[in-house]
Amino acid sequence: MRLVALILLNFLCTPAFPQQAAAPPAELDRVERTLQTLADLKTKVAAIEAQIDQLIAELSEQKGAIANRKPAAFGGMSDAGPGTADPAKPKAGRCAAITSKGDRCTRPSVAGNRYCRQHLLAHQK
Repeated sequence: MRLVALILLNFLCTPAFPQQAAAPPAELDRVERTLQTLADLKTKVAAIEAQIDQLIAELSEQKGAIANRKPAAFGGMSDAGPGTADPAKPKAGRCAAITSKGDRCTRPSVAGNRYCRQHLLAHQK
């Protein structure tokens, strides 16, 4: 009886399908190399994503600085910095007239006057 129980126990514990043979060493090495290559590529992609995020942040800051830049001073010309203006050419001024909408005229003034050509004619009357 014990013998029958041992045979049944042995029969029940053995798998129904024979186990597959282990993968050949060359195929296993190829799979391991492929996995390592994929891990390396994943690391590189993460580094590139970090660089992209940094560039986006820098460009956003530059865009904000450009959008928040103050308009030109009263003279109508923005100062490009010392030594950039031509000393022989006088700095053009902005027309001092107020438009019908209540805004200041954006045209440059005629040399030696406070007004542009259009408003100079209107203010001479």
